[in-house]
Amino acid sequence: MASLPLAAQIGETSSRVGMTDIYGGAFNCYWNSDQLSISQKYVLNGGVQSMSALSFATTATNGASAKFSCAAAGAYRYNPGARLYAFSSRTSGGYTASVTDDGVSTLTATTFASQNGTLANCATYDALYGSAGVNYSTGLPGTLTMHHLFGMLNLHLTNSGFSADHPVTVTINSSTPNIIPGNGGSATLTADGTLKNVIGSWGTNWYTTITPTTSGVVDVYLMTWPFSAVNGALSVSCSDASTNSYIARSITLSGFSLAAAQLKSKPVAISSAPAITSDTYSKLYAWDATDSKPVTVNTAPTNANTTNPNPDLDSMGHALYACKSCPSLSEISWYLYWNCYWDNGNVTGGNTTSYTCADGSKTKAGMWFLKKSALKGFSSTVFSEIKTCDSYLLTADVASASSFKTDYFFLPAVGYTYSNGSFNGAGTYGYYWSSTPDSGNTGGCFLYFDSSSAGFSGDSRAFGCCLWTVQ
Repeated sequence: MASLPLAAQIGETSSRVGMTDIYGGAFNCYWNSDQLSISQKYVLNGGVQSMSALSFATTATNGASAKFSCAAAGAYRYNPGARLYAFSSRTSGGYTASVTDDGVSTLTATTFASQNGTLANCATYDALYGSAGVNYSTGLPGTLTMHHLFGMLNLHLTNSGFSADHPVTVTINSSTPNIIPGNGGSATLTADGTLKNVIGSWGTNWYTTITPTTSGVVDVYLMTWPFSAVNGALSVSCSDASTNSYIARSITLSGFSLAAAQLKSKPVAISSAPAITSDTYSKLYAWDATDSKPVTVNTAPTNANTTNPNPDLDSMGHALYACKSCPSLSEISWYLYWNCYWDNGNVTGGNTTSYTCADGSKTKAGMWFLKKSALKGFSSTVFSEIKTCDSYLLTADVASASSFKTDYFFLPAVGYTYSNGSFNGAGTYGYYWSSTPDSGNTGGCFLYFDSSSAGFSGDSRAFGCCLWTVQ
């Protein structure tokens, strides 16, 4: 029997049009106006070839199931039963597919790192694989059974503070480097139509900024590499992108798994962290106190996690209680990566707020640090390898620059308490806990600063330091 042109309805057990997550969206209607490059061991002039590619256009409209027709003239015919791959040819696609002279096709994801977390952007990475049949009784093309090649993860984040007026920066950390987009990679389609040599550059942290379209909801999408099973723990944090104020941190999904070519939706309720005000700094806390109560000046803290030799930690090894919303040690290292400015409280354009210290005294002095939005490469997990930095004295000229208040945030020098509760450093020192314990779990790590420098260190969990959040 003569071979037949490929002009078949594409359908699957969970079709691309019908493959939606419970929140209304994955893969929905993204066949409309698609251009597909379909690679297969085609028949040419009656002979079976190595992997080849032809371009097909879809007639799908308004969410209808897609029908692809080959616009090319010539003697190409499809080969019933042979493995078939369909790749998007849209110019905005996240990968390129090319066929060499010997019929080997290479799929290269050149812009995987540019995923912006939205469904439309991730859909450009989608691809299909399957096989085409033929109805020998009628001589017409049979069912073309296709399945998704890439997997997709949808994080359905909810918080009453999410609104269309405030874009949300979502940061995702993974305990294993097999889900967070990296800098690209490639996979080879061999001449017999099998996929091999999947090579990708993957990271363990990623962030994107999304404007909520529904009040209280942010949906984040990520695509995974072909046939790559994903597992491990994910940590999710959110902040208001316009103000850099903190919304929530370290929501950990333990034992998360995503099979190849699978869509998974994961609802996550994001809890808001307490707002930091000028009164916040009148209270000092032991590292990750389980009762979340401030220490009393001149009295040694006695709450759990201060005296416990094996403190409770989450699956990422971070604080669970009073310090769970504090920056990680890696994040603190990034704040020391560039210039910081000491403000003595008397600089025109500098800090004007009077902060109350734990002993009742007041101070306007403190340090200005670059916000994470101004720190290229800022990461929740990748250590910057900077341990200390010299500070500059803030001047009126620096403070008057238009970018200063936009790019820098202020931490007051409200002092700290020793493990016995004695107070020190009002107006001179600032000590701010991290969510990271020290290497031996006997102490806690913190950011410290005075008028000449800033750095990080670790000491007894019974110290009294400030709580703060990623800025």
